[in-house]
Amino acid sequence: MAANADTTPGSTAPLNVGTDMAGVDAAGVRWTEANGEAKLSALVTTATRDLSTLVREEIALAKAEVKYDMKQAAMGGGLFGVAAFCGLLAVLLLSYAAAYGIHATGLSLAWSWLIVGGAYLLIALVSAGIGMMRLKSLRIAEATKRTTGESIATLKRATR
Repeated sequence: MAANADTTPGSTAPLNVGTDMAGVDAAGVRWTEANGEAKLSALVTTATRDLSTLVREEIALAKAEVKYDMKQAAMGGGLFGVAAFCGLLAVLLLSYAAAYGIHATGLSLAWSWLIVGGAYLLIALVSAGIGMMRLKSLRIAEATKRTTGESIATLKRATR
């Protein structure tokens, strides 16, 4: 998040420069040309505080985004686990159905096992599809990347 001296929580107005070259800085110190060192000290203090606040806010944003992304990844991984379990059941049931189908003289038992195995296979495919969609929808720290870039651009403009 790009922060300016006038929008940082807890800070006062930025350095006010008048036509008489006197003003009050963000720390509340009145300065003139005679006490330029106080002006520089106050500016460095304000810049350090603002930079520290900016870094803390960027870290907090990154933590929040990573936490959200981890929850989404866990949900996608869980759905892949469901797909694997249902796929295993489908393989077992389809194997039994094929064996009973070849060996059986009647179709009732074999066909019923085949239908159940097909249903498990369908559940596995649907679960895998949903899991894939969840993993593809992950936004990996997009806001952090954007606001960090904005902050760097602001700092570059301020140093020119």
